[in-house]
Amino acid sequence: MTLYVAFVLHIYQPPTQTPTILRQIIKESYQPLFDMIANHPDTKITFNINGSLIELLDLYDENHLLNSIRSLAINKQIDLMGSSCYHAILPLIPQEEIIRQIKLNEEILHKFLGKGIFHPKGFWLPEMAYEYGVISPLMKEKYEWTVISSVATPVEELPDNYVPYINPNFKIYFRNDLLSNLISFKNPTVEEFYEELKGTKNPEKDDYYIILAMDGETYGHHIKGLLEDFFEPLLIKINQDPNIELIKVAEIPHYFSQEKRVNPLPSSWSTTAEDLQQGVPFPLWSDPNNRIHNLQLTVMNHTLYLVGTAQRYTNIKNEQSKEILTRYKNARTWLDKGLHSCQLWWASKRPWYSSEMILKGLNQLILASSEALKVVLKNCTEKDEIDNVRRIFNEIFEAQKEIYLSV
Repeated sequence: MTLYVAFVLHIYQPPTQTPTILRQIIKESYQPLFDMIANHPDTKITFNINGSLIELLDLYDENHLLNSIRSLAINKQIDLMGSSCYHAILPLIPQEEIIRQIKLNEEILHKFLGKGIFHPKGFWLPEMAYEYGVISPLMKEKYEWTVISSVATPVEELPDNYVPYINPNFKIYFRNDLLSNLISFKNPTVEEFYEELKGTKNPEKDDYYIILAMDGETYGHHIKGLLEDFFEPLLIKINQDPNIELIKVAEIPHYFSQEKRVNPLPSSWSTTAEDLQQGVPFPLWSDPNNRIHNLQLTVMNHTLYLVGTAQRYTNIKNEQSKEILTRYKNARTWLDKGLHSCQLWWASKRPWYSSEMILKGLNQLILASSEALKVVLKNCTEKDEIDNVRRIFNEIFEAQKEIYLSV
């Protein structure tokens, strides 16, 4: 009998990332990670690589890394998941925006990797931020499974010998938080982790699986030396053990035919049991007790409304001036990128904080709302509508001032 181990690595950079930091992460983590996988043909890993990162790699001519990713995907050593292009926290945005983020992500990865290479069935929820409402748009876009935190499991024991599903056509797997965080935050030796991995179950008697999911930047960027001193020897050890097999998440149903319905709790991979007790499922991005979060989300939601209104007025007339079309396109692009999660994460103070990242994200939304307002004012003749969009923009401006005074 066998223990099946599936690694899921998530790599992403916000659209506001600087080229200096990006290149540092590529040097320390991304390129060594993909080179290591290429050097071990038996290694199979599930990856999420957001369109936001792919765009940056193309912008700064990081073609060697793009070619490495493409080659490993062609060789089926890595299985790529879909996601939100700019890493928006999906429970915090409307369903039509979720679908837009999915389509933008697919468009970018198809462009740079090829449609024949990128055809995902699995979906990465940014920060594993899950609530039931996000599943419907994923299914509309033909996705079939995702992975979420074990804090969300409604059952006492983590599912590890059957396939959990939330809908007959949508599977929802649970990562092992304890073991994943042991790698990310405790820096164990290979031997220590291997004993924890095998746990109390005996793979000689029972088939079971474990999903280990974390940021890919953990290896080499967050923790120096973790790739060569831990991850590579761990994968070698797994591949040499006859009772343990490395697989992709998508392969789990090939080995476990039993299915059971589950009803996971709204949560993220940073949510604690205490957060759930307090009714705060997404504390690093939407904490009602965090004044900056409240202001950021006000700006975000008001900008969504203004850009949606601008789209409506842009579509009313069959012919639009080049200026109006350009302004709307700019507003839409800034909003797409301005939904990224990092500005909220850096405002959480759990434990990290960055006024620079908060203001960079805020600036994208202010630019989007300003351009959208101009589109509406140049096309709308209804006084009530004009008064309404002006009022909403004024509320954005007041929230912006308060954020500047708060950070």
